[in-house]
Amino acid sequence: MSKGALTFLTLASVALFPWPLSAALALAVSSLEPLVPLAAGIFADTLYYTPQVPVPFCTLIGAACTLVAFFVRSRVRESSIK
Repeated sequence: MSKGALTFLTLASVALFPWPLSAALALAVSSLEPLVPLAAGIFADTLYYTPQVPVPFCTLIGAACTLVAFFVRSRVRESSIK
């Protein structure tokens, strides 16, 4: 599958499936495309917005997963060169 199709599948799963399945899919796709967890978090916060929650939790968790994915990818890329 292409990266675009996996990204679309992850964003569709946010709307269609329970959050643990969407989170697992976003983490799995982050090995190929590191910005997918951030996009899924922003989409989930936008889709399920409530004014009572002042902090966008899904976006913050997605940003943390994106940072971890970038860090892991940089370490794997460096170790495979040596």
